[in-house]
Amino acid sequence: MTGTMYCNACGNMMSDQSRYCSNCGRAIAYPHCTAKLVRSRSNRKIAGVCSALAEHLGLDTSLVRILWVFLTFASGFFPGLIAYILAWIIIPEEHALPPVPVPAAAPHPVVS
Repeated sequence: MTGTMYCNACGNMMSDQSRYCSNCGRAIAYPHCTAKLVRSRSNRKIAGVCSALAEHLGLDTSLVRILWVFLTFASGFFPGLIAYILAWIIIPEEHALPPVPVPAAAPHPVVS
């Protein structure tokens, strides 16, 4: 269902799919970011920093890892290492799934 909305700055009528007003150029709606920047518990090699960046940016994890290693060595090793450690500390880890309770098994009858 499409509707109409109005620009808050100039009052121009536009479709609800628009992000910018065609009359004054002002931003109407901001893009919604669905991917959170969190370190994965499953897709990690060291701390999950490259995997988190790849997931957030929508890139291949291997590509981000190769770029990180290249940029680390190109910058003199220590800046890339310090950046990785800071990202490890700053980027939160994804929440662990709660353990699934296993129902108790019924006792087996003893046959004598």
